[in-house]
Amino acid sequence: MKRMQRLVFPALALCCLLLMGGWLLGRRSAPGVTLRSRSGPPAGTQAVDRSLPAADPAPEAPQARLDLNSATLEELMGLPGIGQARAERILAYRSAHGGFRSASELMLVDGVGEAVYAGLRDLIYVEERDENTDY
Repeated sequence: MKRMQRLVFPALALCCLLLMGGWLLGRRSAPGVTLRSRSGPPAGTQAVDRSLPAADPAPEAPQARLDLNSATLEELMGLPGIGQARAERILAYRSAHGGFRSASELMLVDGVGEAVYAGLRDLIYVEERDENTDY
């Protein structure tokens, strides 16, 4: 009888450990229940960014303003919102009309509306020219 009493406490402790371990393992593999996810937040929740704030990016060098009457195709394509097709239409308009008289005249080019012009307004200009000069 004394021998049995000495084994009861360790046996109960072992049973408790096994039950708790089984419960934790079962909880981890139960569908829809995740203790810790490495792939992101559960569906339907928003992720909280706990990373340190990034250092301020280095300020970009100011872009030189571009003269619409002397700009090349590549220079025009470097402007925001101007791809190859728009740049080619700008050059075609410039050739057909003898150059631009003002920067706002750019809105007369097919595909360049007020929104595109607003993004370019501070990046372009038209150099004053002699009236007898052809472009």
